[in-house]
Amino acid sequence: MIRYDVDPADLIARIQKMKPKWIGNAEKRKEEYKKAGKYTGGTEFWAQVKDVYISLQHEKCAYCEMKLAGRRYGSKLHEVEHFRPKSRVRTWPGTIKRLSKYSPPCPTGAASTTGYYLLAYNPFNYAIACTRCNSSLKSDYFPVKGKRMLMEEDAGKFAAEQALLIYPVSNIDTQPEALIGFVGVTAVPLHSAGHEYERARVTIDFFDLNHEDLTTRRAEVVGTLYLALKARGMAKRPHDIHEFDDHIASMISEQSAFSSCARAYLALYRNDPASAVKIGKAAAQMRPR
Repeated sequence: MIRYDVDPADLIARIQKMKPKWIGNAEKRKEEYKKAGKYTGGTEFWAQVKDVYISLQHEKCAYCEMKLAGRRYGSKLHEVEHFRPKSRVRTWPGTIKRLSKYSPPCPTGAASTTGYYLLAYNPFNYAIACTRCNSSLKSDYFPVKGKRMLMEEDAGKFAAEQALLIYPVSNIDTQPEALIGFVGVTAVPLHSAGHEYERARVTIDFFDLNHEDLTTRRAEVVGTLYLALKARGMAKRPHDIHEFDDHIASMISEQSAFSSCARAYLALYRNDPASAVKIGKAAAQMRPR
């Protein structure tokens, strides 16, 4: 999980450039919900700005970092995800079958019948997510350690709520890579205690970030990166070294799938080569041939 770092004013400018009337219409819709005291639906138009987030996130899911299919098929594979649910919030983990024996590291908040309806059209409550992360896992859950701030309208003023999930768009939340790291292909909290640990632990468990499908895909990335680093170390010609450097830089760039895992592996390779080689060899053997 990485941050898609965009200045808040720049995000608004991107939306206005794509849909000049969108911000005004969003404000009107928010006022309707405020008057009603709940989310009342209507003809929804958040999909009108979907391409802004697809571009900003380099066609990647905000949570698992899987690369999606691109704008042509965006309506099917890219979903506009409301970070804080717009109409109701269920308790988490609740009755989720895969988490029937799971114990969260801290309280995860009460349910709400109204949800965060004032954020239904807030651009800083959106992200693009894959169907797995959004529809199958996120749904209308939103665990928090503190008291829900359901009447807050500014997405940048929720610190007291102590959200347990990490919002990756813009700089209004903590850098995800400061909380979640990797041991090989396994996502792990970088802190051993405190709210930083709780956020990382819950985010990993909530989005099932160590599901076999994701660890297998990360293994392909780590294995490929290991072979590139190995070949780079053996290269003699400046041209070859430059090509390997470009390939490695591409793999750890935010445009690439699972770049946070790739960055963590590169750091390990530089700081603990023996461990990195062991992990890299194992991952390379898992790559499709």
